[in-house]
Formats: sequence, C-alpha cells, structure tokens
Amino acid sequence: MSATVPLRLVLIGFGPVGARFAEELVPAVAAGTIELTIVGAESGPPYNRVRIAEYAVGRAERDDLDLVDVDALTTAGVAIRTDTPALRLDRSARVVVLQDGTRLPYDRVVLATGARARVPHLDGLERIAAAASTSDGDAGSEDSTTVDPDGALTAGVQVLRDLDDADALRSVVAAGGRVIVLGAGVLGVELALMLAGAAAVPTLAHFGPAPMPRHLDRGAAWVVSSSLGAAGVQVVPHTRAEAIVTQTGPDGVRRFHALVSSDGRSVEGDVLVLSCGVEARIDLATRAGLRTGGGILVDEGLHSWSDPAVYAIGDCAHIADPLAHRHDMSVPGGPSGLIGPGWRQAEWLARAFVAEVDG
Repeated sequence: MSATVPLRLVLIGFGPVGARFAEELVPAVAAGTIELTIVGAESGPPYNRVRIAEYAVGRAERDDLDLVDVDALTTAGVAIRTDTPALRLDRSARVVVLQDGTRLPYDRVVLATGARARVPHLDGLERIAAAASTSDGDAGSEDSTTVDPDGALTAGVQVLRDLDDADALRSVVAAGGRVIVLGAGVLGVELALMLAGAAAVPTLAHFGPAPMPRHLDRGAAWVVSSSLGAAGVQVVPHTRAEAIVTQTGPDGVRRFHALVSSDGRSVEGDVLVLSCGVEARIDLATRAGLRTGGGILVDEGLHSWSDPAVYAIGDCAHIADPLAHRHDMSVPGGPSGLIGPGWRQAEWLARAFVAEVDG
C-alpha cells in the first residue's frame, strides 16, 4: 500500500486484547501509515478483567486495573469512540455502522468483542427486555424489541464480567452481605475465597461432589473444598440449580432471596453471582453473515473464513483450519478463554499489518 494512503483499520472492542492490539500499532499510526479507529461499547478506558474480582471485593481500586495510556493513543492519532456500540458490519460497502448512525469506512476490520458470561436458565430469573434497533437510519428499516443478551437480570442476580458488575457486588461486600456464587470453576472458587477474605458472607454452590472438576482430580478437588471451608466459605455441593425465589420490597422491585436446587434445598442470600462459564460475543459477526462456531471462525492468519478483510482476536476468535472443516456442521475447538493467547494474537496481527504497510 502506498505510504501516502494509510491503511484504514477499524477495531471493534476495547478490552484487554483490543488495547494490546492498539498499543502495538501506535508507531505506525503516528507515522501516518495506518489510520486506526477504535469502537468500544463501554464508556471508559480498557481495564484488566483478570483483576475484576479483586476490585469487586475491595482489594484493588479502579486505577489499579488500568491497562493502556489512552492519552498516548489519541496523541499518536488513534480515534477512539467509546460508549458507542457497533450495530452493523456492512461487508459489501466495507463500512461499520455504529448505534448512533455513524458510518466508519474500513480497509480491514478487527473484531475483539470478547466474551459474555453465560446465564443459565433458572425459573424466576428474568432479563430486561429492551428496544434494540436493527437499523442504521436507512429508509424503510424497522426497529424490533428483543431481549438484550447483556441486559440487567432480576435485581440481586448478576454476573461478574465488567466494572458495572463489580461496582454492584462491591457495595454488597462493603455492607457485609451474603453472597452466593453459583459455579465452582476457577473463577467461582477464586471469587469465593476473595469474598471470604473481605467483609462478605460467601456461599459456593456447585453441581457435583467437588469444585473445579475440569481442572483437578478427585483428591485435589477435595483439598480445595476443604480449604474453602477452612477459609470461611460455605460449600454446597450437588446443587443442580433450578430456580430463584424473589421477594418484593417496599419500592415494588422484585429482588433475589434464595437459590433453589432440583432436590428442593434452598440457600438464602442477598445477591447471587452466576459463575457458569462464558460464551463468545458473536452477535455482530452473525448479523454480518460471518461463519461462527464456538466463536468467529478464523484461520491461522486470523482472517475470517467468510471475508479476508475481517479478522478476529481474543475470546471471540475460534481458530480452525477452513480447508479441513469448512463443510463440517460442528467445528472442533473454540476460544481458549485465556488472556495470554489473546495478547499474542493481538501482537502478531498488529505486526502483520505493520509489515503490510511497510511493504
């Protein structure tokens, strides 16, 4: 590409992986060989999600989670659009359409949309329905009302994925509230232990006889379970969660009161934190007609199987060989769910773009 015509890159997603990608491109942006626009759905700068539980229990402050110098990015010439979700990817026109109607033309677009917490089906648990526009202001298009997959849950029930989640839990912890954690994977166990070390009263409810069954053998799992109890965590095994019980307060709002298992047992608490795994955010990719599996399907070069101008990195990227699996109904594998591989993907892809513009 000519040095006088910068490569127009649009990065959708300003989490830890997107931030690393942007940092790697700063010299090229400052040199004028790459024009980078970042689109982020959250209102503030990117932060370290790995430490989100520490912030939620009061062991870290907001500034401790900072990942990138946003001023350095903007000084270099990076355009940053936060609090403005991408609504549509028009691949034929090579334009990203934002929720506010802004249209961003691109030569390449990188999806770093990450993952959202998985919310299990529990009787009594509701999501807030919201009007979600599927249009970009074009004539003849219509809006539809749908359930926002990231919308608020029944009061007192939450996940722990972003700062809003952490702020909600932080207030309960500070008040010495009873916190039930549903799910005993690595994150659930970690959160329960942190809660025990704070002012909260934690309960860890999980399916099966012992925690972390995917990571530990039976003996090691029992050691972890004993350690949880010794730390002050009430462990409730063999919990096949079936429903929640709510109570209506004086303000007329239904709030969580208890978690009910399939055998009729109930555990009361002030808040229920769902730690039941994550799923890739593929909504934008699906609307754009990109092929997906456990995430957005990309090859080893991180190109989308469906469009060589579209890339994916991090928790939304499912790397698989298109030659071997293009005709498979179900593609094996999926996103790693770990920050390290996402950072390496971001660094590698940024360097590939720099090499492209440098000729």
